[in-house]
Amino acid sequence: MMINITEIIRKMMGWCPNTAILNKKEEEIYMVSYEGRFVDKIKGMGFRGFLSVLHLVFGAWLIITALRVLAKPQIFPWYVMDISFISSGILLAIGISSLMIFFNFVKSANVHRILALVNIALLMVFSLYLSLSLISGEFMYLNSIPVGEFIYSIFDRPYRYYAFGAVSLTLFTLIVGIPSILTFFNRPAGEKKTRFLAATLFILIIVFVSLSVYYLYLNKQKANLLEESGKNDGYELYRIDPGTFNPGIFGASNVYPYFLDSISSTTGHPVSKDTYEAIQFLRNRETGKVLTWWDYELEIKAADKEPVISYASEEIKQTIGRSSSLYDKFDSHEKIVDVSRFFTTDSEDTAKSIAEKYGANIVYVSRQRMNNIMIPVMLPIANPDIYAQNQDVIKSPDEYFNKLIKPTMGYKFNSSTELKYFEKIFENRDVVIYQLK
Repeated sequence: MMINITEIIRKMMGWCPNTAILNKKEEEIYMVSYEGRFVDKIKGMGFRGFLSVLHLVFGAWLIITALRVLAKPQIFPWYVMDISFISSGILLAIGISSLMIFFNFVKSANVHRILALVNIALLMVFSLYLSLSLISGEFMYLNSIPVGEFIYSIFDRPYRYYAFGAVSLTLFTLIVGIPSILTFFNRPAGEKKTRFLAATLFILIIVFVSLSVYYLYLNKQKANLLEESGKNDGYELYRIDPGTFNPGIFGASNVYPYFLDSISSTTGHPVSKDTYEAIQFLRNRETGKVLTWWDYELEIKAADKEPVISYASEEIKQTIGRSSSLYDKFDSHEKIVDVSRFFTTDSEDTAKSIAEKYGANIVYVSRQRMNNIMIPVMLPIANPDIYAQNQDVIKSPDEYFNKLIKPTMGYKFNSSTELKYFEKIFENRDVVIYQLK
């Protein structure tokens, strides 16, 4: 019989084989029990757990997005600030509601379906509100960029002050609604917790009150910048001191020290010192109506004069950067076509007859945008077939400029050309003004 020396020594030191066996069994039982609890917990989460994670991710994303937009508000033009606050407020509400669903997912109840339904309703309001103020031209570049790049750009739209087109707005709304839609159609287990719902409503009320206070604060800051306003024409001219706001909001304040805005108009834009000088010059002259493109109607109203056209016609609303069925008051298409013909014709006699038709004796030209933006926009309005008739010309920038831009009256005004019926009465770097002789 062989003696196990090692075992004898271990026993002398107090080791008991029966105790070791029991400990081993307990360890195995503990490991199985722990593993079972861990795996069962994961399995127990199931679809509800997956939904809770979605609410966490989407809720955090929406709250961060809204706060980032609100942290750098664009206070000009007025309607952009309104869009940013209303849209961000809705996203904040959806995000907070989603986080509340996540933090209570262990004991889910039908109250989650109520919150999900509220989120869906808010998304419908979000989509309907922004659909009234869509950016133009999305369909024009939709086919010219990769699908992945377009999808990525959708998530960047809120940071560009919610500048959605019809397609991007639809996709953004559907993506944001995924957790709430799934939660609404998933019947949770458990009892209702009315206190939980009351807490959620209380938090949302605090958020919206805070947003309102912030909005009023910005408007007060904005009011302190007001330089002058027109009671009848409803324009506001704000002086922007250097360093007052982030220059990226509307242009460097040393270049554009003023902002011309109007609650009744969506054409607010920054104004240079030279442009303000032109406004003051025009204000001090007795004139009839003023011929200029609708982008500059506020400058004419700030000069206490009447522009022939104040806005685009509904037929050319695709040329408006961000048209809105809430704010827009469209002008007649006949006037738009006539003003387009006035600036794009190569005949001074034609231009004179159009000016006389509308009782206009002043021509106001903003020099920086006339040749490369305004004339190209007005050409197809005056002649819808102009580009189809000049396919070969538009392929060459030089030929395009020499044949289609240079002969126009708009180019001649912008170049300070001596004319037969029109006399130049004002000129600086940004503006040139002519008067009908």
